Amino acid sequence: MTRDVGRIAAKRINDHVELVHEDYPDTVLFVPRRDWEAFTAAVKSGAFDLETLNRQAEESLT
Repeated sequence: MTRDVGRIAAKRINDHVELVHEDYPDTVLFVPRRDWEAFTAAVKSGAFDLETLNRQAEESLT
């Protein structure tokens, strides 16, 4: 997992959190607020890999 956490902005919006990486400002990850703790735990444990998510997003564009 790439350690670019400082390059990600999180905005809390009513019922969800929006994550935006400064290198990919047009790509927004929406995480429901009820899932926020589970999401951050998965990222910290390595179970959720942001690089895998980026590759899947790129593949879906083609």
